Amino acid sequence: MNEYIHDKIKEIKKSLRLSMNGIVSAHQRRQGLNYKINFGVEIPRIREIAKRYTKDITLAQELWKDNIRECKILAIYLYPENLFDTETAEKWIAECPFTEIADHLCRTLLKNLPQAKEKALSLITDSNEMSIYCGYSTLSNLFREGTSLNKEEESIYVN
Repeated sequence: MNEYIHDKIKEIKKSLRLSMNGIVSAHQRRQGLNYKINFGVEIPRIREIAKRYTKDITLAQELWKDNIRECKILAIYLYPENLFDTETAEKWIAECPFTEIADHLCRTLLKNLPQAKEKALSLITDSNEMSIYCGYSTLSNLFREGTSLNKEEESIYVN
């Protein structure tokens, strides 16, 4: 990791520590959200932190590697949507620890993939539970934005 990225991650983690909410963190741990670190930072605050930084693939990938709740969410917000590809999507889905992270991933990046509907439909036929969840979550986001299934897709996936 280069020095620039290292410094940005250090800066981000400092912001997260300063925004830490111990009550939320403890509640999430009791609910089974076990990360190496969970600062308990609320989503609006995480979004504020993300806005301070330029979207950057390397920064996002490095943040994703940490088993820290807020870093995974920030990785999703800081990955440039137009550069997010199917290969990265499959890797991140496989590494997705909890549905909260999956929801952010689907709402922010997966729905913007080229051929997002086709990818979502293939995910719902996977044997992995998180893949199936991501498939349905992505479809839900796409439907909310006006995407629909064609007759052939309806006959295969709805019936």
